Amino acid sequence: MGKTTLAQVICNDKKVKDYFDLIIWVCVSQNFNVETLTRKILQDVPRTEIGMIGLNALLNALQEKLSSKTFLLVLDDVWDDESMHDWETLASPLRYGKTGSKILLTTRMQSVADHAARVMQEQCQCLTLSGLKETELLLLLERHAFFGVNPDDYKNLQHISKKMVRKLGGSPLAAKVLGGLLNNKRDSGTWNRILVSGVHNIQQGKEGIMTVLRLSYQHLPTHLQSCFRYCSLFHEDYEFTKKELVYLWMGSGLIPRLVDGMTPEDIGMEYLDALTRKSFFDIKSRPHTNRAIKCNLFDEYYEERFVMHDLLHELARSVLVNECARVGISSERIPNTVRHLCLEVINPTVIEQISQSKKLRTLVMHFQEQDQAEQEHMLKKVIAVAKGLRVLSLTTNSPCKLPDSVGNLLHLRYLSLTWGQRNMTHFCWLPQSVYKLYHLQIMKFEDPKLAVPMKGEMERVCNLVNLRHLHLSHGIMPMIPSVGKLTSLHELYGFNIQQKVGYTIGELKNLRDIRHLYVSGLDKVCSAEEAAEIKLDERESLCALALIWSPGSSDLCDPSKAEILLDMLQPHENASKLRLEGYPGSRPSCWLQDPILINLSYIHLCGCQRMKFLPSLGHLPSLQYLYIIDMKLVECVDSSFYGNGENPSGLQSLKVLEIEGMPVCTEWVGLEGKNLFPQLDTLVVRDCPELRGLPSLPISIRHIEIHHAGLQAMPTFFVSSDASSSSVLDLALFKLMISNCPYITTFWHGCSLYALEELSVQQCASFSCLPEDSFRSLSSLKALEIVKCPNLIAKETMLPHTMRNITLGSCAGAEVALLKSLKGIRSLKRLFLDGFAVPKLPPEAFERLTELTDMMLSACSTAELPEVAVFARLINLENLTIWDCKELVSLNGIQGLASLLSLTIAGCDKLVEDSSVQSTDDAGSSALPLDLSELDIDHPSILLREPLRSITTIKKFQISGGPELTLLPEEYLLRSRHTLDELVVTNASHLKCLPQQITNLTSLQSMHIQNAVNIQTLPDMPTSLTILHIYGCSSEFKKRYQKDVGPDWVKIAHIRDVEIR
Repeated sequence: MGKTTLAQVICNDKKVKDYFDLIIWVCVSQNFNVETLTRKILQDVPRTEIGMIGLNALLNALQEKLSSKTFLLVLDDVWDDESMHDWETLASPLRYGKTGSKILLTTRMQSVADHAARVMQEQCQCLTLSGLKETELLLLLERHAFFGVNPDDYKNLQHISKKMVRKLGGSPLAAKVLGGLLNNKRDSGTWNRILVSGVHNIQQGKEGIMTVLRLSYQHLPTHLQSCFRYCSLFHEDYEFTKKELVYLWMGSGLIPRLVDGMTPEDIGMEYLDALTRKSFFDIKSRPHTNRAIKCNLFDEYYEERFVMHDLLHELARSVLVNECARVGISSERIPNTVRHLCLEVINPTVIEQISQSKKLRTLVMHFQEQDQAEQEHMLKKVIAVAKGLRVLSLTTNSPCKLPDSVGNLLHLRYLSLTWGQRNMTHFCWLPQSVYKLYHLQIMKFEDPKLAVPMKGEMERVCNLVNLRHLHLSHGIMPMIPSVGKLTSLHELYGFNIQQKVGYTIGELKNLRDIRHLYVSGLDKVCSAEEAAEIKLDERESLCALALIWSPGSSDLCDPSKAEILLDMLQPHENASKLRLEGYPGSRPSCWLQDPILINLSYIHLCGCQRMKFLPSLGHLPSLQYLYIIDMKLVECVDSSFYGNGENPSGLQSLKVLEIEGMPVCTEWVGLEGKNLFPQLDTLVVRDCPELRGLPSLPISIRHIEIHHAGLQAMPTFFVSSDASSSSVLDLALFKLMISNCPYITTFWHGCSLYALEELSVQQCASFSCLPEDSFRSLSSLKALEIVKCPNLIAKETMLPHTMRNITLGSCAGAEVALLKSLKGIRSLKRLFLDGFAVPKLPPEAFERLTELTDMMLSACSTAELPEVAVFARLINLENLTIWDCKELVSLNGIQGLASLLSLTIAGCDKLVEDSSVQSTDDAGSSALPLDLSELDIDHPSILLREPLRSITTIKKFQISGGPELTLLPEEYLLRSRHTLDELVVTNASHLKCLPQQITNLTSLQSMHIQNAVNIQTLPDMPTSLTILHIYGCSSEFKKRYQKDVGPDWVKIAHIRDVEIR
């Protein structure tokens, strides 16, 4: 009853995001496998890579990631209420999270929640969802049923819809799907038949909802029913892109070849849109960041993604009629009639069953745990018995070479190989037999190592003359010769022109169906006439075009010839995206400035070194995203930029404008009385040091960044003449970043910045004032950064209690006032003090910072840290970093940090000058030893300082080494022999050996040593060690410990993961 939706709303709530360090989402469903779930949880933790490791290693990795973190773990759609041992195993690393961490379960059974609470030994707090009220449900039903029309025009149908919602039991999913069914049906007879035949007597609960879903499915056209059932191959909660699903449908034969001139791709997109409109699919995410859109010329990663509700996934499985099947750990026998099959486990029994499935057309395989040899053996057997395949998709965590017998799959339309991990050890190219697959339409294969295929390998690709979609690594695509033979190709992402046969621009002449075209090396085109023969202006399907000249070719190219060449490459008016890079002409193309490309929504101009003026773009009514990068000779953006003619209107649809690298541009002209960018949401200006001003911006703009610019003042805002005469201007600004702008003195007076959440001012030499009226309005501010503004004058002020992150420093006379403004901000989580010149940090700054978890002091002049009593107020501080504090002579005070888990100290010269002499305060501090888990230092003598000298609980010890590190601190390490599990030496250039007693570190699991040039031999390693990485060692050392053959290999043979290089 909306459980997953409610959980998603919770996770997306700003307060929730601010409170938790990690938010992890895992779809559990009915397969409660502790290893799979642990792996899924780790995969959702940022910056985590998981190799082929077992359950114990996964649990240890998860424990390490969650320790000292406040996390929210969402376990969606949980069914298991019996497996006590599995629940206990999964829960063990979760207990290491910081106090305040939460686990949120969505389930249909109260017993599941009670079971989980018993395991976690926590009180269970349950929220039972009773469904929407009838008025709310009616609005939802009618929104879908009357999409695109006015519901009030159909009073007779509204009367029936009120009867329907009384039968839906409050289910939003049932209302959405039923509304999708009723959409485009406008006669009351049809509505009444559906009311009587399918919606009568529906009770609240799963069975009632499934009745509505099944009814909606039955009213789908046959072709949409087939496409919907096919999606049962995906696991629950799987997110797929449009292209991914449509290509699979195509390969499996679910889409007709041509209908009324439409391509299979167009038909498939219509099928997907129809199922989405009818709420069988939900749109999960859309590209939203400026970077995502900027990269979205060709990149499928940023496409919107779709997902099926778990009940719809269950419906798809229930209507399969033995047509589709997924084989997991506990699956039953594969039916002989199966046509589409997904394998998550493979063994001889499965292969035998596949051999009996004569109608099998789709095979999706996921190898998780098998090694390479076993994978290849199983794959060879499967291909031998499944000769009628049209789709073969393989996902693996390790390299897997296709067997030669893949060439016997004569009907194959779709071939995909995906590496699940990026740390592959070697590269296996496709067998030659693949290039005999005449009917192949889609081939997807990426090599993470970008290894070069064997000579002659690429020539064979062009034998696949029916290929429509070829997705290879970007580094491999330019190596394919004679791509002109692939006349059905829809995307060509890496065509590099060369002056040799098979690589000239003439290869593009026969690609009549091309939609996405990326062409580089245009400086190697022999003549404009050769380019004109391509006739891009006749390619109606072309929607995205990138035209690239080689780096450094501008000085070698004749500008006039380049201009004529570009004129010959005019795309069709249907084109929506254009990238022009390295163009050596001095004028824009004529077609870019004429009102021809009315559908162009995205333009990226980069490195056009000879152009002195920007093209006129005001005539492009669809332009939403504009990126102008590295235009070195542009001196002025004048009124022609907004359009030709006597009355240019500006760029009326523009949402994102990014200008970067115009070093001689001094002026950007506006137009008096005109709102030139009424839809602008994001403005980014970088590296324009001579630019003195910007045109007026709309008050609705949400994101402004100005970096390294010569602006005399912040840009003004356009206010229409009929606007309110209020003295305060309410801005919608969400993010404001200013850096290296030497002439800006302040930002806007008389403006309300109520929506601003991120404010950063850095390296602005003249910035002297934080306007009180604007600063007082910062009621939503979460992140504040003020650094290297030496002329800033600031008063002690009350910062908003919404603050989460603050970075301050190098602001001369304003530093103490800024520091004192921190007191009482209970919401503050992270504090970075950079370059403070005060001799002592004011203790009142640390009052009531009870939620502070991370603090960093960098290049501060203070000689001592806050006293124990002051630091003791920071009851949740877990991570402290002290860098380059040259005057610091003592660590006294740290022992007051009762929650401290991680400490980093580097570049503090006076701490190591005479560390053998302890101050009186230091000596007395030994009675309060720290309970540290991680310690990272750059000099061994720091370990003689209290309170570090007394620590016995280190789990991870890291030292950067250097000339002073000739021996590891053996005695110090042995004090933590029962807890130390990771040892890292980042520069062992002077380290000659490891301590003999290292074998007594009985908890040590991982050791990493870099630049180990002088280490000649190793002592006996602890039996607990599972990872040993030693880099930069001598050739003699490598030979001594070479796997299986080195004379001392036996010393480390028990270690699972060894890298010596």
